[in-house]
Amino acid sequence: MTPQHLHIICFDIPFPPSYGGVIPVYYRIKALFELGIHITLHCFYKGEKGDTVPLEAMCEKVYYYPRKSSIWQHLSLKPFVVKSRENELLLPRLLKDDAPIFFEGLVSCSLMSHPKLRNRNKYFRECNVEHDYYHGLAKATNIWWKKLFWHIEAERLRWFEHNIRYAQGIFVLAHQDEKHFRHTYPEVPITYFPCFHGHTQIVPPTNRSKQYILYQGNLEIPENHKAAMHIIRHIAPYVPHPIFIAGKNPPADLLQQANRFNNVTIIANPNEETMQNLLCNACVHLLITFQGTGIKLKLLNVLFTEGHVVVNPPMVVGTELSELCHIGTNDRELIQLCNSLINFPNTKEDITKRLDHLNESYNDKKSALIIQKIIFNR
Repeated sequence: MTPQHLHIICFDIPFPPSYGGVIPVYYRIKALFELGIHITLHCFYKGEKGDTVPLEAMCEKVYYYPRKSSIWQHLSLKPFVVKSRENELLLPRLLKDDAPIFFEGLVSCSLMSHPKLRNRNKYFRECNVEHDYYHGLAKATNIWWKKLFWHIEAERLRWFEHNIRYAQGIFVLAHQDEKHFRHTYPEVPITYFPCFHGHTQIVPPTNRSKQYILYQGNLEIPENHKAAMHIIRHIAPYVPHPIFIAGKNPPADLLQQANRFNNVTIIANPNEETMQNLLCNACVHLLITFQGTGIKLKLLNVLFTEGHVVVNPPMVVGTELSELCHIGTNDRELIQLCNSLINFPNTKEDITKRLDHLNESYNDKKSALIIQKIIFNR
């Protein structure tokens, strides 16, 4: 049998799997590797590469391309997030063979329409409807130059997205995104499969001596900053229980707001062990968003713990996860749910039902088999 070989072009180095963008990429590579697929990985990065040995153990070859961050990258019709990921070494490496190419996210698609790759089998995995996501980032910030940049970038991404019409297939991760791509690119086959996540079992609590509510996310991202600020201002005053807000680089205004309330604690830049302890021991996970794009990987992560999951409707839009969550349509309902659930842990029956549902709908091996079947006709 001829070995199955696949090029994967990734917007970042997917190890360690430490944030929402790269977590599904890492576990997708792991699942494809376990199916025996030979992977050549091309990664763009900025800063330090860090430890990549576990990643290289799963790939035939890994190439690393530093991102270009000069101001000249902004002076282009291409989106900055695409232009900064161009590298003259990538194309000749792709042309060394005729293996199919898997593009991770729109920002990695600079070569999707290249004439020398027109006859190659190319597949696009979306992360979001990017122009909607970037417009959402613009709306979530009050800093004028960031707002302007993200609006401009959103329109560049809207224009650039048309390059994916050269793909032989589009893989989508949320049903609302599926509608957009089917409508915009009716000539390209579209397949839905959910987010890769790496979980197989519910993680039990290690210490329930303290009852608390947890919100977590990268607090540098305007969407998460806005959600955390909303929780502090509009929910925390009416919840007589500890609320922990954990995440990367919380801005100063968030810290100042949290200091006004005795029950709110900001946990800045928790290491992996601290974050896992926070996740598995939380009585209630409170997750809200004002931007219903893609799927929030942090939602999947908390569903693989035993805590209750309280969300607002945009957090579960386009997913099969609604029945596993407690949904509050406004602040009053979210407050009521937090206060009523914190003293009543999920039963064993609840946990079993949750795991069965997750393994049926969000199973990494099943999703990897879908990819293998479509790309390699197996």
